[in-house]
Amino acid sequence: MTRRLLNCQRLLGMVVTMLCLLGVAAYITMPRQEDPSFPYRAGLISISYPGASADAVERLVLQPLVDELRQVEEVDFSQATARTGVAIVRLRLNDTIYDTDPAWDRVRQAMNRAKQDFPNDVGRMVLNDRLINIPAIVLAVAGSPSVTELSEVAERLKQNLSDIPGVSRIELEGDADEQITVALDDAALFRLGIAPARVMDTLAMRNQTIPGGFVVVNGRRLSVLPNSEFADIDAIRATPIELPDGSQVPLAAAAEVWRGPAEPRQPETWFDGERVVLVSIVMEEGTTDAIRFGERVRQRVDRIRSDFQPYDIREMFFQPDKVEERLDSLAWSLVFSVLIIVVVVFTGMGLRMGLLVASILPMVALISVGLYDLGGGVLHQIAVIGMVISLGILIDNAIVIVENIQGHLDEGMRRLDALRTAVSELAGPLGASTGTTLAAFAPLLMSKGGAADFTRGVPVMIMLTLSVSYLLAISAVPLLAAKFLKPRRNAGADRLIGLARYLGGLVARYPGRIIITGAMLVALSLAMTPFMAQQFFPNADRPRVIVEVYLPEGTDQSRTAEATARLEKAIRTRPDALEVHRFVGYTGPAFYYNLQRAPQAPNRARLVVTTSTLEDTTGMIRWIRDHVQEQMPELDVTVGVLGQGPPRAAPVVVRVYHASEDARARAVEQVFSILRAVEGTVDVRHDLDIGVPSIAINVDDASAARYGLTRADVARSLYGQSFGIVAERYRQEDDPIPLVLRSREGTSLSLSRLLSVNIYNDRGDAVPMAAIASVETTWEPAVRYLRDGVRMNTVTANLETGYSFSQALDGLDAALEKTPLPPGTRLEMGGDAEGSGEANGAILTAAPIGILLLLFFLLLQFNSFRRVGIILLTVPLATVGIFPGLVLSGSPFGFQSLLGVIALVGIVVNNAIVLLDVMDRELEKGSTIRDAVRSAVEQRTRPILLTTATTVAGLLPLAFSSSTLWPPMAWAIISGLLASTALTLLVIPAVCVQVIREKVPEPANAPA
Repeated sequence: MTRRLLNCQRLLGMVVTMLCLLGVAAYITMPRQEDPSFPYRAGLISISYPGASADAVERLVLQPLVDELRQVEEVDFSQATARTGVAIVRLRLNDTIYDTDPAWDRVRQAMNRAKQDFPNDVGRMVLNDRLINIPAIVLAVAGSPSVTELSEVAERLKQNLSDIPGVSRIELEGDADEQITVALDDAALFRLGIAPARVMDTLAMRNQTIPGGFVVVNGRRLSVLPNSEFADIDAIRATPIELPDGSQVPLAAAAEVWRGPAEPRQPETWFDGERVVLVSIVMEEGTTDAIRFGERVRQRVDRIRSDFQPYDIREMFFQPDKVEERLDSLAWSLVFSVLIIVVVVFTGMGLRMGLLVASILPMVALISVGLYDLGGGVLHQIAVIGMVISLGILIDNAIVIVENIQGHLDEGMRRLDALRTAVSELAGPLGASTGTTLAAFAPLLMSKGGAADFTRGVPVMIMLTLSVSYLLAISAVPLLAAKFLKPRRNAGADRLIGLARYLGGLVARYPGRIIITGAMLVALSLAMTPFMAQQFFPNADRPRVIVEVYLPEGTDQSRTAEATARLEKAIRTRPDALEVHRFVGYTGPAFYYNLQRAPQAPNRARLVVTTSTLEDTTGMIRWIRDHVQEQMPELDVTVGVLGQGPPRAAPVVVRVYHASEDARARAVEQVFSILRAVEGTVDVRHDLDIGVPSIAINVDDASAARYGLTRADVARSLYGQSFGIVAERYRQEDDPIPLVLRSREGTSLSLSRLLSVNIYNDRGDAVPMAAIASVETTWEPAVRYLRDGVRMNTVTANLETGYSFSQALDGLDAALEKTPLPPGTRLEMGGDAEGSGEANGAILTAAPIGILLLLFFLLLQFNSFRRVGIILLTVPLATVGIFPGLVLSGSPFGFQSLLGVIALVGIVVNNAIVLLDVMDRELEKGSTIRDAVRSAVEQRTRPILLTTATTVAGLLPLAFSSSTLWPPMAWAIISGLLASTALTLLVIPAVCVQVIREKVPEPANAPA
């Protein structure tokens, strides 16, 4: 191979140059986004069943649907909510599914099968299988008190933005549909002898679309268009209604007619106290550069802004700015890492060798980016972090190669001979060390699930850069080294030589003491694990406070709007509140990938408060909690910041199951009380349903029959009085507007008025409801919660800064040991505990493959189980630094720290490989084991310390960055590497002295 390299130097140079240029082009053109995209594994089914109670919805809709969904193998779990008149089912597909479209098709088939068992009056059933799509840009249209007017302007803005390249879809939120209300005067109808049914029939006949044909004039067809539809509101008011005596009166004599927002109230949005309508723009992910996309949207809005005067178009959330800010920050971290590594290399290796080693950094980075782009990669923070981590590791190979060539040159060897000798000696060991690092990251690459999908860019980029660095280290770097390196005159005056000789002598003289000391340090480190907090993913580093507001089930949206308006007004008095956005009746746009989404509900609201800095969020959160507790105790709120990783309802989630409603309620109250008392928990809440009052209308069938009425007539009449019945459609607008017949008061109808309404029979006779029915007040469940068809309730809790979910659950377990839950109660942990368990389980599932690959490369290199076992000792030695480092730095152990541990395994194993490789070569020369070990430590101390220094230096910008996501991983690698490097240079050679006596024996050629 070396001979071929020497003969193809120009070809190799051209290939490397072209690949670097490919990387430059890829970096300029490749798509950018802040975070990775996730498969569409989350879905939401919504079903309307007007008039049905929560129990009826559960029994008649949810149970048949859940039974069918259980037969869809791709569904991991379903979580259903039954409310009066509506059912909501959240679905989650298995983590192993990446091609989700066929799975959702099977879900739709299950929905169609379940629909056959539904009652005939069940309404629409809709599946949203793109639940995780988040808008890249959310614009707010303001400037008018009329929501319908703002909705029209927002629709016009949507049409003006739809053709921008990269737009996937545009949605309006907080807008208001319109309706034309025909408010019937019950007294006037009774006086005139008109039944509501006659009004409906008249409107339907008057508003028909009837063709008039055409006539031919001078050979041309002229269409005849009869004016048979309502042309305006006045035409509706003037519609003649026939009286029983044959005369006619206009509709205005018996009803008021007006045009306005649809009823009941739809979700509402406020931007700093002003009512707005949102235009949410979803970008095509994976193919679009978010930064350039944001520029295109801003340019278009600036160009058309004057056309929308006097209305105002504001930016509520603008994700492209966050993408640019995040990637720029990480790019500077990358630059600082490179500069620090270059300084370390120059300091440790001198100018000439340092320049050669440093030259591999830009080459590997550019080639890796080019290959990553060719594979369809997207530039996001996870991919950049993978490159930052790999910076210090990827020059290990170059350091060892250059050191080896320089050593041969110092011994007087000719240039090409030094090149051939170095490559032949190190191609195998470096290949094995690179292979072991790749094997360490293989479980992360192959694991499934949300956490793995989020962090997969790290192993992809590290494995790619390490592979490229190895190929360059045995090809381009030796050629450059043989050409530019010169023999050193004072090679023996190296400052690290003295340290290396001291360590080598220490190992040769006191191997037993070193092994005992190493074992004691490992035990001491493991003893620190109880002091280490656990955390699945940290919070995001955005200065935004999310306030989730819950009012009791059955609360009208007007009450929710009033309460949240008072809370918003109080928050805006705070000087650190820059912006306050309020969403009532829904949770607003999902402007961040981790933000939990919830269906529309009149008792739900969300406030998003923007503060000056991330530090200000802590004070804002505490103030909001205190204010609500003291001034607005009727509100149930949870307050926190944005999170990282897969979405979850709260850090601590406890699902409570019991067949008995009363026992489950007692268990929920007990868990709720315990969690409130646990130190560090805040915003503890449960979803127990206290029920809602309802009015039961008990119809006397015999009395109703005498008047020619049925129960259905009573129900329709009551529904029409309050909610209204769609009689026709007004078709003069872009979208048809419903004509709704109801009473003057509508849903504001007083209870006494509702009970005195008239019921009309087929003859048009008015019958007082009191004549055929009695009224009874009842208390019924407002909501039912089911998971996989089983009733359950949930207790959730947020955590104060510095506390972990493991501490809260430990406190819960300790309390339950003293006061057990009712017999038959089953608890299931969700939140961070469930996410962490699933993520760790996914890695453990793929771990055997990584272990087998690791053993394969080690046995391929050493062909000795004994040596492989010694090398694997470096893994527990790394714990000497990991746990104390995390405790002392205040970093929790979570998924990021686990990434650091995996990266650390590959690094420390590499150090042991190059150490044992030199030892084996010395044994082959006839040296004793003590001399071989001493020589190995003396030769490899310098490159091992340099690789450790470069890796640690490259991670320092991450360790001290303002990001909340990456410091735990950086500190795990830094602390573990510092400790394991020292122990690798001492403990591993000491174990070799005690265990190894000779080189690996050749296979015995025994007789047959």
